[in-house]
Amino acid sequence: MARSLSARSCVSPSAPHLLSPSAVSPTAPQTERTIPFVTVTNWIRAARLCGIDIEALFQQEGIDTSNLHPETTYTTTDTMQSLMLRCVEETRRVGSPRHFPLVLGEIFAFDYMADVETFITTSATLREATRAFDWIPALINPHITFSLTEHGDEARIALHFSQAPAVSDGSTADAPDSTWAATESVFATTIKFSRLLLGGAPLIGRITMRHAPHANSEAVASAFQSSVQWQAQLDAMWFDRALLDQPLHGTFPHLHEQAAQRLTKKVAEQQAGDMAEGPSTQSPTLITQIERAFSDKPRLMGLGLDALAQELGLHARTLQRRLKDVGGSHSAIQSRLRYQLAQQWLKQTAMPIEDISERLGFSDRRSFTQAFTRWAGITPSQYRRQDT
Repeated sequence: MARSLSARSCVSPSAPHLLSPSAVSPTAPQTERTIPFVTVTNWIRAARLCGIDIEALFQQEGIDTSNLHPETTYTTTDTMQSLMLRCVEETRRVGSPRHFPLVLGEIFAFDYMADVETFITTSATLREATRAFDWIPALINPHITFSLTEHGDEARIALHFSQAPAVSDGSTADAPDSTWAATESVFATTIKFSRLLLGGAPLIGRITMRHAPHANSEAVASAFQSSVQWQAQLDAMWFDRALLDQPLHGTFPHLHEQAAQRLTKKVAEQQAGDMAEGPSTQSPTLITQIERAFSDKPRLMGLGLDALAQELGLHARTLQRRLKDVGGSHSAIQSRLRYQLAQQWLKQTAMPIEDISERLGFSDRRSFTQAFTRWAGITPSQYRRQDT
């Protein structure tokens, strides 16, 4: 993450098909490389509104449409991203005035996860509603995560894609060329629900997105009703921090708590089931071991996979294989721990930023500053000064 945006290759969002389709099994068990296609009915509705043949696009992506069901079909992240880009291209080709990611986001409903929508719409505050973000990875896509951060009078909800290519310093960088459309769609859904909770009032003050403007940029800005900064360092929605704790109308505490209990149970059962399937029984142990190693010896994060493997008493190739089995990656865990430790040391100690950078295994302060800015949306110095 320490590489600046300008140093990364950025494919134009209007470019043709960018990803190769991955094989999809309609009844395959979920693994680290697959995700449940529980949103399939949303895709079908959005395609109808855009006037495109979604069945043909499913088939082009290798999705078996003869046995397609939201509760039993699994696909891959690459396939989902590729399908999204095909839908964008096809919507433009047929001359539709609509932008597919926006349509998908605006009509999105939790068809097979009613408890998520119940929990959100019965929340007493926006802060409480954001708890739903913790369940989204487990129930919809394990490679999408959200983070809520507060900076002075402003709050920020950032979107992160955990499956990302490695860059030269060993950290990860999200790929705007493959995730840009998904980002717009997720933002459209988030804005839709925030307006619902706020009685139609706007939530978002501004939006930052990493990808470049494209043929439908004006439609995006108009739909979001917010200023949009393109080619930014972070995919995030920024708004007045006070809105987080503003009491909401239409709360339903009993129904809200029931939905929360069912969701918590469902996620726990799903995780237990995943752990019981073959190699993934190693996931809690292996990832915990890596996190502990990085926490005990932070400089290890700058020494690469071989050094980590030696610390764990494993061959590097064995560590790579086991991480692949459990759906983890060295770079993703490294970035997460670096960010956590950086936040802790910046807030709780007077340690110079140069020393923090060195302890975290960065080559210099500039690399650390670039990485931290991507994670937090502000520099380490700004983060240290806030709320002081």
